Amino acid sequence: MPLVLLGGITGRRTMDLAMREDFQFAAMGRALLMEPDLPARIRRDRATVSRCVHCNKCMPTIYTGTRCALSDR
Repeated sequence: MPLVLLGGITGRRTMDLAMREDFQFAAMGRALLMEPDLPARIRRDRATVSRCVHCNKCMPTIYTGTRCALSDR
């Protein structure tokens, strides 16, 4: 059964680690709320890491339009 790792994926390093640990996919959640363009930036520069600090302040926004509470977007 294919496995998806969800949680803590903030850059290429953590994606590669997930693949080495036999996950077939790595899913991004909170990091994309802060930076929706993150996958494209990682594709251009493998050293790119999300600014997401995993504070969970985005969680209450699921009722009013999910967004990063710390982002200036």
